[in-house]
Amino acid sequence: MISQMIGVGIAHAKVILIGEHAVVYGQPAIAIPLTNLTVTTTIRPAFRSQTIESSTFHGALDELGANVEGLRQLILRLLTKFKLQDTPFTMTIDTNIPQERGFGASAAFATSITKAFFDYIKAPLAAAELKYFTDIEESISHGSASGLDAATVGSNDPIWFIKHKQLASFPMSLTGTLVVADTGIHGQTMHAVNIVKSQLDTDYELTWQKIVHLGQITNKVRLDLTQNNPEHAGLLFTAAHHELQSLGISHPKLDNLVNAAIHAGALGAKLTGAGIGGAMFALAKNNDDAIAIANALTKAGAQNTWIQPL
Repeated sequence: MISQMIGVGIAHAKVILIGEHAVVYGQPAIAIPLTNLTVTTTIRPAFRSQTIESSTFHGALDELGANVEGLRQLILRLLTKFKLQDTPFTMTIDTNIPQERGFGASAAFATSITKAFFDYIKAPLAAAELKYFTDIEESISHGSASGLDAATVGSNDPIWFIKHKQLASFPMSLTGTLVVADTGIHGQTMHAVNIVKSQLDTDYELTWQKIVHLGQITNKVRLDLTQNNPEHAGLLFTAAHHELQSLGISHPKLDNLVNAAIHAGALGAKLTGAGIGGAMFALAKNNDDAIAIANALTKAGAQNTWIQPL
């Protein structure tokens, strides 16, 4: 009986390692899972109503705000699929993924919720079906879904992505530790995309050279990831940050954190995601260096830091 069931779904965050913005123009990008930033959805039977409990919302499903309309629509589709429209339940969502920082939070939420419903019903969940439901939320929240976030929040390996062409995981052998830092400022995706577009309109040739260069860097980073060359990868990350900086999509706080990380011994550092705020990361040789870099980033004004061995 459904009344005896409990469903649990877990997903993790992601970070774009290299290729942001250039990926809009057909260049490759690489995203990797951030497995220590997670969201867990638990569905339990209830005596009445369909209730959502999270750190930002406590209430009935039909009272969810417009800012999470994608998640509400996803839940309604899942309820319809499993004929649970009139079944009372309590859905608890626990997460430590910051919102609007380029960490794939909405895709992680959607993946977690979808997994929880399938687990609640004890139904098998194929990868294609998980992508289908996650894309429902993504397309409503972001206008369109590239599939990159959805693929990475459900993967344990890096994802190689070329718009409309290729999306595939690949093995990584890079040794080192990633330090991710949050500026505390919401990323501005549309503003940043429009800034690059404006630069193309103003000076097409120079801007296109920068976009192509970012694509070339991404190809080299993939080799470094598979051939375990952290020192070279670090240099490429910093070079990519300076190129993104020249495109006008960095932010003084991002630049300050990148500089602080490098001065603290990072092999390299760059912004990640949309820019104009959001997050950055640094590559450290080992965990001890990562701790020193994280402390330096905190002193330099980072709102939060996370350390993840590669």
